[in-house]
Amino acid sequence: MTASLFDLPEFEPLPGMESLGPARPAPVTRLVSEPEPEVEPGARPAAEAVERTPAPPDDGRSTAHSVTFVHTADWQIGMTRHYLDAEAAHSYAAARREAITRIGAVARETGAEFIVVSGDVFDDHRVADRTIRQTMDVLAACGVPVYLLPGNHDTADPASVYRSRAFVDACPANVTVLSADGVVRVREGIELVPAPWAHKHPLTDLVNKQIERAGGNEHGVIRIVVGHGGVDTIVPGDDPALISVDALERAVESGLVDYVALGDRHSVTDVGGGGRIWYSGAHEVTNFDHIEAEPGHVLAVTLRRAGDRRDIEVTPHRVGEWSFRSISRDIAGADDVEALRAELEAIADKTRVVVQLGLVGSLTIAENAVLEEMLEQFRDRFAALVPWTKNDDLTVVGAESDIESLGVAGYAAEAAHELLGIADSSDDESAQAARDALALLRRLASR
Repeated sequence: MTASLFDLPEFEPLPGMESLGPARPAPVTRLVSEPEPEVEPGARPAAEAVERTPAPPDDGRSTAHSVTFVHTADWQIGMTRHYLDAEAAHSYAAARREAITRIGAVARETGAEFIVVSGDVFDDHRVADRTIRQTMDVLAACGVPVYLLPGNHDTADPASVYRSRAFVDACPANVTVLSADGVVRVREGIELVPAPWAHKHPLTDLVNKQIERAGGNEHGVIRIVVGHGGVDTIVPGDDPALISVDALERAVESGLVDYVALGDRHSVTDVGGGGRIWYSGAHEVTNFDHIEAEPGHVLAVTLRRAGDRRDIEVTPHRVGEWSFRSISRDIAGADDVEALRAELEAIADKTRVVVQLGLVGSLTIAENAVLEEMLEQFRDRFAALVPWTKNDDLTVVGAESDIESLGVAGYAAEAAHELLGIADSSDDESAQAARDALALLRRLASR
């Protein structure tokens, strides 16, 4: 098993971080520190970890347990997108934090006891202190316990954001960072099995390793695995860190675990055939819709267990407000340009929409000028409108209609005809310059 960050040699936690370290075993089944460590103001006690003890003799009675919680992941707070200008980038960053507020609302509306964030809470360790503090304020307002799992973006290494002074000082009492030290008892009958990333390149299946480490479930408690990473049925390759779905399904079918809350895939995804292994997807979109099919959701999960009977309900809730749209269209004339105009016009909430546009076809210089004027206006209205480079192959050709549309005569008409000839030449640089000149002449003539 990859070592926990707390097992790294010669590492001294920052003051106030003792609550994130492993507890020393006591001579009872609870793992606590003896004596209790001193905790600075604002720090919280560590999550309660438990070791397995032999089950009592079966007396024929079974204890019923039930729980509702919210499963979310991949917040990547602090993320930026290069195609957003300063104003849109600020709005996008704020939206990612505001979506957490809506997650808290989902928790309250569904009666969830807690929230689990299955990795990548922060985009990286270099996130600004201001961003950390603002995020902690939002988490404090959620009103329920929140369990944060370090993922591949915010690994639990010595440079972890979770060890930063800003995080330690601002972390509210309802927030716990999960470590790999063992099963976490949420309350009687409800346990978490966390599988955090201790560094960027694990060499083993962290999730199934932690399930094995947790041991048997003789007491029939509800056990929720919290993990992060790709699964071998979706991600190709032979990466040793890929999560084995077969192993997860065996653990579920045997009653060892009741639900596997995964992060890393940004679309809501039901893994396997049992309905108990899920990616929640990112709470707010991070990529275009041809890559992320179902971002912007969280999952409200209800589990019930009584003896051999186990029930589950998984309900997606929309919390994201942004969308990244990929649009590819064939363009062959003025009618297609107007159809594209109508399509873009119909998109709602444009200030929270990024459009990636790929156009294939051929237009005259005059038609292309209309297209460019239209796209310039939409660039001001959308959060961003960018070319979809691999699907963008629009050819502009000169035609006599380009000259006629100018409505010029004399020397201007002669110059336009000369430019038209150059625009159709094999010299790409000269042809482009001529088309640009004709487009400029058209704009001037239309004033």
